[in-house]
Amino acid sequence: MNGSNDVAQRKALLAGAVGNFVEWYDASLYGLFATTIAAVFFPQSDGTAALLSTFAIFGLSFVARPLGAIVFGHLGDRVGRRFTLLVSVMLMSVSTVSLGLLPGYAQIGIVAPVLLLLCRLLQGFSAGGEATGSAIFVLENAPYGRRGRYASIMSTAAWLPGVFSILVAVTITSLTTPEQLISWGWRVPFLAAAPLALVGLYLRLRVDESPEFTALRAADRIESAPVAQALKHAKKSMLICFGWTMTYAVGAYLLTAFLVAHMNATLKFSKTESLFVQLAWTLIVVVACLLTGYAIDRLGRKRTAVSSALGLGICIIPTFAFLPHTSLPGALLVVGVCGLFFGGVCSTTVLAFVELFPARLRSSASAMAYNTCIAAFGGTAPFVATWLVGQGYSLGPGCYLAGVCAVSAVVAALGIGNRNNAINPQDRLPAHRESSPEAV
Repeated sequence: MNGSNDVAQRKALLAGAVGNFVEWYDASLYGLFATTIAAVFFPQSDGTAALLSTFAIFGLSFVARPLGAIVFGHLGDRVGRRFTLLVSVMLMSVSTVSLGLLPGYAQIGIVAPVLLLLCRLLQGFSAGGEATGSAIFVLENAPYGRRGRYASIMSTAAWLPGVFSILVAVTITSLTTPEQLISWGWRVPFLAAAPLALVGLYLRLRVDESPEFTALRAADRIESAPVAQALKHAKKSMLICFGWTMTYAVGAYLLTAFLVAHMNATLKFSKTESLFVQLAWTLIVVVACLLTGYAIDRLGRKRTAVSSALGLGICIIPTFAFLPHTSLPGALLVVGVCGLFFGGVCSTTVLAFVELFPARLRSSASAMAYNTCIAAFGGTAPFVATWLVGQGYSLGPGCYLAGVCAVSAVVAALGIGNRNNAINPQDRLPAHRESSPEAV
């Protein structure tokens, strides 16, 4: 029996992680090719205005994430975790491939950025179900006492696509001339999403439903209106999740989509150097995520969360102060230190999706809290940071993230538990675990 459970847990982890990889590879490409996309889809009379327009579409697409959260959250709590993961990976891949096929402004004028926005809206809608849905599915299958490590693997699966997509971007920019990159080179990574999607879909078709949702169904504990019940009974936990996710939201998009464009367009770094810094930062985040998983299981959730947020907040302002005055090695050093702390933020964020909410409301409550925060703070972060720098506040992006880190540290200190409350496999029935809707 234990052997079959181990196999099921590993299959669930693989399906969740690989599917997550596919989703976030698709999502990360837009930021990496932001300056090229600006040149293709917007008139070039003002380069800064074109870049701002590109990031505006980046931010507007996040409006669809709360809608995706409601739809996928409802499906996850009503139909099942596995079904939502199949739908989300298909939608994300279709939208990404479609984006790679779009004609530019020179061919169809203003229709080009409109179609670009539609593709990004579909990506945002899909992402509204993937981030929390895959984490919930995997962690509900996690072995007792090892949720932190499983959460860290899911965080790694969300950031490894960044490494892969950066390598693809570096390869494409190195092998093409600037004219070729604008003409066709940028499209290749988006079209490569198609075969990757087939792999993710295949793996997700081969796994069973999560044990906790299966137990809910067997005990006739499926909520008929999980979204409404979450808003009624899980408000406090949703606010905690929102407050903690703020640091992840701003940090993730400010230190990826914005940083590459900022170093290339505003500072003295070349496109390749900017991507190399991004690659190194992402690799450090991946390592930090894995280390944090062990820290969570051994030291506790609260300590890991608070120390990670405070560490990132302390480091980020000196990083932005130092970047304009350093070369590539110095940039690698200061950005890498931020990555060490950010890895801790990532793993504890994934864990919060599951441990803050009861199983019967988990998909809806976590998806709404997380994606509303991502839409409000993550999707707008590159635009806000670009505007601050454009107004002459070179330290503005760092100050913004530092302030958010301070808020999240307080929320974590007050609202995140410090115990291992993973459900014992022998006590899966919700009736034994959830005496009230706010039970953790």
